[in-house]
Amino acid sequence: MNEDDRSHRLLKKQILILNRHLPKRRKTLHLLLAEDKPHVVGSDGTRHRFKKDEINLLNKILNESEAKKLKLPVYVEIQSVNSGAKISGRLETEIVCKILNIEECSDPLFIYRDDLKNLRKLLPSTTQYIFLLK
Repeated sequence: MNEDDRSHRLLKKQILILNRHLPKRRKTLHLLLAEDKPHVVGSDGTRHRFKKDEINLLNKILNESEAKKLKLPVYVEIQSVNSGAKISGRLETEIVCKILNIEECSDPLFIYRDDLKNLRKLLPSTTQYIFLLK
């Protein structure tokens, strides 16, 4: 076994540890709106609660059929090779563009430090970081 293989395996293990907060299953916005205490359960067993004002804001942005499709939390991908963050999915990018007033919206959408900071400030409970190793 060479040193590169060992380093790569250790890095993969650290990434798994960083992602243990991610939910086992995400829920749709529509389902979360019906819950008294909207939440998902993380793969580590912790409960992640969503703020009602955030899910209500997202519900105002989307129509009913879109609310039945959007799964929360929205993942903000942090990759080992990029300096920014990536948001994927048509509905996810549409929401982020509207929240951040980005005119040229694309899927995937790449955002950088200032936009990322604003996004997490406005939607702290309905967005979550996911760390990826490329």
